[in-house]
Amino acid sequence: MNFYHIKMKIRYFRNLFLIVFLILSFEKIAQSESTVNFQRVGLTLSGGGAKGLAHVGVLHIIDSLGIQIDYISGTSMGSIVGGMYAAGYSAEEIENIALELDWQNLFSSRPNIKYAHPRKRENFGRHIIELPIENWEIKFPSGAIEGQQMWNVLSDIFFNVRNINDFNELPIPFACVATDVATGEAVILNSGDIVAAIRASMAIPSVFTTIEIDNRRLIDGGVVKNFPVSVARDMGADFVIGVNVSQGLREADQLRTPVDIIYQMGFFLDARSFLENKKLSDIYIEPDLDEFTVASFVNVREIIERGKQKARENIDEFLKLKELTSERELVARYPKSRKDQRVIIDSIKFEGLNNIRPWFVRNALALSKGDTVTILQLNSTINRLNATGYFNRITYSLLPAADESKSVLIFHFVENPFGSLGVAIHYSSFTGVGLIGNLITNKLFLYNVGGYLRAHIGEKPALRGGVDFFTSDRQNEWFNIESLTRYLVFPVYEDFNVVGEYRQRYFKAEASYNRLTGLNSYFSAGLGYFYQGLNPNIHTDFSVRGHNHSNELFLGWKFNSLDRHAFPRSGVRLDFKTTYFFNQNPSYRFNSPQGEEIDDLSDVGIEMSNYLQLSLNWESWIRVNQRMSSFNQLQAGYNYRYQQSFINNFNLGGTYPFLKNQIVFAGLNEYEILTKSAVVGTMGWQYNVWDDFVLTPIINAAIYDFDLRKLDDFSRENFILGTGLKIGYFSAIGPLEVTFSYSPQTTKILAYINLGWTF
Repeated sequence: MNFYHIKMKIRYFRNLFLIVFLILSFEKIAQSESTVNFQRVGLTLSGGGAKGLAHVGVLHIIDSLGIQIDYISGTSMGSIVGGMYAAGYSAEEIENIALELDWQNLFSSRPNIKYAHPRKRENFGRHIIELPIENWEIKFPSGAIEGQQMWNVLSDIFFNVRNINDFNELPIPFACVATDVATGEAVILNSGDIVAAIRASMAIPSVFTTIEIDNRRLIDGGVVKNFPVSVARDMGADFVIGVNVSQGLREADQLRTPVDIIYQMGFFLDARSFLENKKLSDIYIEPDLDEFTVASFVNVREIIERGKQKARENIDEFLKLKELTSERELVARYPKSRKDQRVIIDSIKFEGLNNIRPWFVRNALALSKGDTVTILQLNSTINRLNATGYFNRITYSLLPAADESKSVLIFHFVENPFGSLGVAIHYSSFTGVGLIGNLITNKLFLYNVGGYLRAHIGEKPALRGGVDFFTSDRQNEWFNIESLTRYLVFPVYEDFNVVGEYRQRYFKAEASYNRLTGLNSYFSAGLGYFYQGLNPNIHTDFSVRGHNHSNELFLGWKFNSLDRHAFPRSGVRLDFKTTYFFNQNPSYRFNSPQGEEIDDLSDVGIEMSNYLQLSLNWESWIRVNQRMSSFNQLQAGYNYRYQQSFINNFNLGGTYPFLKNQIVFAGLNEYEILTKSAVVGTMGWQYNVWDDFVLTPIINAAIYDFDLRKLDDFSRENFILGTGLKIGYFSAIGPLEVTFSYSPQTTKILAYINLGWTF
């Protein structure tokens, strides 16, 4: 072999070596780049209402394994949970917040009753619908719920990222999906106000009002993209963990509530894209949530646990992902505690005030330059202002001031018209069926003058109207003029058996001065006039026919801190009133057992002279745990120097206190005992079985018809026991309560039904 051939072979092997080396190098580089790209992990969380809280359970597993998430996409409830995780909250923190939240109030169309002015709490939120009236026309909103509480809670939760407008700059880049209501197109929200973006993403059609962002009216993204895995891919994720809780369209027999049906209708279009997005998931998680609904917020803990269980079933896949990403350093991303968040106000600005006076808002807010407030205090202030009824929505933003330690506080208002129409339906075993209408205005010709007209149309009609004149923007004191007209048919009992029936016509007018004595209480003093007419439908051995006029002077004090009207869980209500009746002008005739007509009242032992009446109602609800509250109540009524037989007696019986001089008692019907004096003590336990369903066993005892000046004459016959079981449910038209009660003195089991709000 000559030198030339040797040289050629050396060159051949050298080139071959170089080719092999380059191939191996490119493969190694490709593998390295693939590993780097493979490490970009996305997380997609679907919508699903309350079932979306299962996402939190999956996040617990991700946190426990130390898996770094690089991108998050979400829709509706998935946008809330995903947004919180992107903003820096850990799974444990998100779970604690979910357990603390009052979900029923969060999704309510009205502010919490505790923020309403004490004067307005009695009828606050007691309607199926409330429609604004503007220029004598009824306006219909784009959804049933504005969700002011949702705005407040989201503002609180995302306070730590309030100045981040590009969601890619969050601790974890984030995007959520909404739907353009005009075009039906999916809108990817990855910049701007994160609170508004998430609120738009969960605006369920016809349930929540639409949200306007960049001149587009947006609703729930689940309409077209409820499981947005493709969004996470577009953000840069090479590996996606997809958690789906919507389980696609449900069978007809699984649609249990109106919310379920509306939710199903809203996501017909999304069914087409779901399978495509499912294929894009590398780890697909679908928790078993069949027995829960989109409204099962009372089952927060159980739903989160279902998410954990399903994630554990896929633990091998998570461990493989952990191994592939083990060399990555976790990013420190957790926010400070919300309780530590404080703001020093540099200045306050208002946007959106067109008809409401700025000084009214300033006085109502009670905030000034230089004040230091927590976010919770700020939200509480907004809730009180929202509860005035002047505003449909109140949001705020905080901008850095020249002094970086302070902030410019900007309030954004969407005003309500001054008038509104409320409608409710009511049925009870005593009053029958009735339609309740409520017409109210917050500005009756002048600021701080409100008017109201409330009517009950049915078998036993009633009409109430009045005017409140507040003396200042702070609404600390006011004058009230009110009238009430009512028609009733009520039975007369003897030995707990019906022996007669009367028609009653009642009219009352009063004027009062009132002053706040705290956030939950006020004092009243006033002068009134009343008329009462009585006519028998069924005559008894001793019947009365005629009418009476009288004047009254009264002093009273009311305190109310209950968290809701029906089935309260915490708080106290106290109503004390003392009334002096004078100038009585009776015109009654009596029929004796012998059929004689008697005009002189004194002949039958009745004296229509001046008398003093004392009445007290105190009830306390103490929350024992998430599901149970204890209940205690004390009622008392006493007529001093009173000898008017049953004409103006206290009415002992019934389960709802909506009648004149009524003292409720489980075990008796309304009017079953008419007495000049009574004291009733009641105790019970309220247990929240599921969602809006409660059981309340109670026991009560009463003494009645006693004279404080002759207590030695008290008889055991004037003592009565009673017990009852209340079964309650929050229905679409108001609370439904069925009460079964029993008294050993009457030996009767009574069933009483109340549906909706009483007049």
